Amino acid sequence: MKFVVETMTHTLFPTVAAMLAPDVMSEMTGLMITAVSQQPLSSEYGRSGSRILLVTTNHGQGPSYILKRVSLEWDWLMRSTKDTLCRSVTLWQHGILDQMPPEIEHGVVACSHDGDGWAILMENVGDMIVLFDPFTEAENAFFINAMAAVHAQFWQNDVLDNPDLGLCELCDIFNMFNPRTARVELNGDNNIPRRVIEGWELSQFNLPTDVFQILQSLLDDATPFCDALAQYPHTLVHGDWRHANQACAPGVPHLYLLDWQLAVPAPPVVDLARYLITNSPLLPVSKDAVIEIYRHKLAARLGEQFSDEWWEPQLALSLLGGFLQDGWAVVLKATNWRVGARNREQWRADLVWWSEWVRAGAKWL
Repeated sequence: MKFVVETMTHTLFPTVAAMLAPDVMSEMTGLMITAVSQQPLSSEYGRSGSRILLVTTNHGQGPSYILKRVSLEWDWLMRSTKDTLCRSVTLWQHGILDQMPPEIEHGVVACSHDGDGWAILMENVGDMIVLFDPFTEAENAFFINAMAAVHAQFWQNDVLDNPDLGLCELCDIFNMFNPRTARVELNGDNNIPRRVIEGWELSQFNLPTDVFQILQSLLDDATPFCDALAQYPHTLVHGDWRHANQACAPGVPHLYLLDWQLAVPAPPVVDLARYLITNSPLLPVSKDAVIEIYRHKLAARLGEQFSDEWWEPQLALSLLGGFLQDGWAVVLKATNWRVGARNREQWRADLVWWSEWVRAGAKWL
């Protein structure tokens, strides 16, 4: 599928106040909105520093929404991935999110400028957010099918080359949890950069020597890895496909996929790797089985465009990239991080599994 974006499909409001004005909200909802209020929310899974607010209408009697305020000033992942245009906004603004397959909903209602930053008004799907609880086989298949649908929809699509989208550069998503990046952000309010450094320091004591050496080399300079991965077919990759960015409910035929901040043109298994590494204790089948499910779904959608000639190398490289991106967290969860405490043995086993893929991916460098 090819399409060209010539004009912006959606227009940003000049301010948050303009976007949330009762008359504007009435027009957007088709309901009589007479009052709008906001209150801050916190997210256990947020890593970037963005600010989340609950928007209620008609004193709690009308529909509610989520308002996400983002700015380079307080969002360290925006800074580290050079998100100067706000990808979550540009993908909506240019109509890319409207091109999602039927399996996916994006939930964005409107966007606005917000001083030097941006604000995104979204449907309130908080009650449908996927919790950190084991997936059923049906749920896992549902998520993987939705992933394959997105990747097939934007397969080798020229629109991803549009610089006005401001999509991530490939190396940026693999450098964002790099010790060098973390050291730059140590003085901020977010504790993740400190954890990144701690996790990578611990990795030399918790990984086989050869695996640590491969990773250390790529943490010093990921260019050889990014150049190798960039040779293979690309699609629109969400970049952070984990449980907390998914929302669904029984009887709802589509998946809400939230937070497109790390969107990048990349080979498809970059998303699958993120799914496997962050959701590991939740998977109802082995990671190898999930890979096979995804391969089958993607191959069925791509038809003759699918080939083992590119599938095998991008699989190995993307899984190496998954650990290059998030290995620090797996090490911490396998050792001392409270986030992984109840699944400590799973995370320890994961270190073995991912180590094998680091070795396999390194053969393609």
